Amino acid sequence: CNSIEVKSVHDTSCFHHTLTFQEDKNLNDVLSYYGIKTNTSRDKSAYARNPEFWATRPLTKDMISWATGDVDRLLSLYEKQNRNISESQRKVAVAKSKKFATEVRSMKLESGLRCKKNIGSFIGRGGSNIRSLQRRTDTLIYSCRETDEWFVYYSQPSSLQQVKRALGYY
Repeated sequence: CNSIEVKSVHDTSCFHHTLTFQEDKNLNDVLSYYGIKTNTSRDKSAYARNPEFWATRPLTKDMISWATGDVDRLLSLYEKQNRNISESQRKVAVAKSKKFATEVRSMKLESGLRCKKNIGSFIGRGGSNIRSLQRRTDTLIYSCRETDEWFVYYSQPSSLQQVKRALGYY
């Protein structure tokens, strides 16, 4: 599995960031930016309830509706993102897409973490501390509002340790 090389990846989020310098936008935000009808089947709280949402089997009707609604719009988004992109921007966006896809494939999950510090200082104003922590550690961090648990997708054990330190574990 580690010998698989990712090619021809167009990550809409990576392209959007390269073109607009806007980070952390979900697909509906990006669709709206380009004037494309958003997917009303998306559930904003799905990951908070279940960080392994898309690993759930069998897929529910709502999951299928969400997925098909997203896929239905991707070609239009691809075309709009590629319409006025410069060659230098394209190279940057393709490199970001490939890097992100390769990293995410290799991530592990640590679940059930609890914040042992002041939750507000961990999260930061508008989530700024978490976004900064994710960038510094190359992790993806999610919370489950119902249980106050945190989930961390990470590649390096040292990155997980940094997140745990920020949560107050050390």
